[in-house]
Amino acid sequence: MTRRDYVAIAAALKGARSYEANTQPAQDFNCGVQTATRRIAEVLAQDNVRFDVARFLKAAGVQS
Repeated sequence: MTRRDYVAIAAALKGARSYEANTQPAQDFNCGVQTATRRIAEVLAQDNVRFDVARFLKAAGVQS
């Protein structure tokens, strides 16, 4: 995978987190997206030793 792929994945996950952010079901949904984002980051890190997990999580809106 390329950096462009990582950026696209992070943007998609960030967009999913903002989906209906003010409702209770959305909060549960965002929790699931956050968990999925962290697991995806782990897989991407295994694929590429230079992959920056913290940077990815920040780009995806999971970590500041």
